[in-house]
Amino acid sequence: MARLTYVAEQQEQSHEGLNYLEMFLMAVVDASLAAQNAAIAAESLGLGTVYIGAMRNHPEAVATQLGLPKSVFAVFGLCVGYPDPAQPTAIKPRLPQSAVLHKEQYSLETQERAIADYNDIMTDFYASQGMDVAGNWSQHSVERIATAESLRHRARLQEVLHQLGFELR
Repeated sequence: MARLTYVAEQQEQSHEGLNYLEMFLMAVVDASLAAQNAAIAAESLGLGTVYIGAMRNHPEAVATQLGLPKSVFAVFGLCVGYPDPAQPTAIKPRLPQSAVLHKEQYSLETQERAIADYNDIMTDFYASQGMDVAGNWSQHSVERIATAESLRHRARLQEVLHQLGFELR
């Protein structure tokens, strides 16, 4: 969005439309799609990748560290490197398609069995990775959204985005 602001100002044109949530959302979607394509390309070359969502825990510090101009925000980080073959790794299981793919109409009720199964899968995964996660996936997920404090500093994201130059009307 900083680039579009710059281009519009260079042409002495208005850029008021950039101040709306739609444009921010579009930029986040674009960044996510670009990162996914980069991850797929890297992995096709034998590289490993991991997304770092914790970038949003301290967005002002990240913006300062990276020297980001006004209207630029680190949605996430993407680490790329060569996997160490001596280190055993596992890909975190994801919800099955039966929980995320809906045909014709969205239905929460049809997800119940898939979520119950996923709870078991994730309990086994956490144990296999030596992760100390209390309860199953559903319990863990609900704890992460229970309060503003459980969002790990992200509850103030709208305020921070305003400070970083996003009006988000």
